[in-house]
Amino acid sequence: VEGDIRDRDAVKRVIDGADMVYHFSALMGTSARFGQETATTEVNVIGTINACQAATDAGVDYFIYPPRPMQTGWLTPYIIAKTASTQFVQMYHQVYGLPTVGLNIANAYGPRERAVLEANPMKKGEGRKMMATFIEKAIKNESLPVMGDGQQSSDFVFVGDVVDACMKAPTPAAVGRIIEIGTGINTTVKDVAERIIKMTGSKSEIEFVSLRTGEKKIHTKSDTVDAEKYLGWKWKTTLEEGLKKTIPWYAEQLRLPSPL
Repeated sequence: VEGDIRDRDAVKRVIDGADMVYHFSALMGTSARFGQETATTEVNVIGTINACQAATDAGVDYFIYPPRPMQTGWLTPYIIAKTASTQFVQMYHQVYGLPTVGLNIANAYGPRERAVLEANPMKKGEGRKMMATFIEKAIKNESLPVMGDGQQSSDFVFVGDVVDACMKAPTPAAVGRIIEIGTGINTTVKDVAERIIKMTGSKSEIEFVSLRTGEKKIHTKSDTVDAEKYLGWKWKTTLEEGLKKTIPWYAEQLRLPSPL
């Protein structure tokens, strides 16, 4: 079904008769939405309200959604809108009884991720997804752009494990909760870059660039206790295993020999 999440009637037509809703529609990109504040708010906030209202009216059994990322202290259109949309979902649960399940997904990666979401019109080179960019650059023997000093760290979770968590999300024990989905292990950006260079046998070097607009140096990792307790879910794919599954896909897209 092709439609616009901002079109309340279209959203209602899609959701009517559904047993559960996975609401993952959004304009993404922490640094890609500057100059698009209104559109980002319309899609991420108004669109979320439309989905919540339609799901409430339809009496769905579960409304699964990704809440705002872990606390970052970042001030970007995406983070601001995501915070507001998360609070609206929580309101629909508490006030209107919508059976929500929040999956706070860590830094997901894997095949099919776009290297460039949308460029930041204010600053050249921003608007890229880290893992996809690193892999493409390494395969082409180009410099890998590591932001800041590269010592910021994140929890990287393979997309296949995320899908498994999503499939296990519709369960009564999870209703009303926000559950962190990740590995509980954080890795620095510089370490990821070096690992990809080594795994691909690349001649690439690391190029240190400034942090993206509106962002700060942070360290994040998931607490996986609730995921195991309420969903019966646990991550399975190590970072190295995930990269081995991911790198060949990008080589194929670039029409270059796979290094693995």
